[in-house]
Amino acid sequence: MSNNIRYRSQTVDYLGFLQTQLRDLRGISTLAYELIQNADDVLDDQGRPAASRIMFDICDDALIVENDGVFREVDFDRVSQIASGGKREEKGTTGAFGIGFISVYQVTDCPEILSSGQHWRIRPHVAKEGAD
Repeated sequence: MSNNIRYRSQTVDYLGFLQTQLRDLRGISTLAYELIQNADDVLDDQGRPAASRIMFDICDDALIVENDGVFREVDFDRVSQIASGGKREEKGTTGAFGIGFISVYQVTDCPEILSSGQHWRIRPHVAKEGAD
């Protein structure tokens, strides 16, 4: 055994990871389940359930999913870091692994989130912030 130990970091091929995860998150029923679960997991600042309804509007050029919950800053952080599993620590939530949202990639390459006065256009194919 050698004493010449090398320490290395690891990275993730983001698009490859999404592709692999989507194999297990396929189908309209899975997409609907994950989006309903995410709405159900919305909590207010006191940790109480905040969403009481969800609406699916299927258009020719978009799937619009709306609920009456509001994203907190921690929710924006979680959606920007796939597989972080942050909800696992939060009482009363169903999601645990941080991968349910990626089911939307079945129907779009560039999902958008509008909540709390913010409008996010998620572009996984762009390296860092400032994406168009």
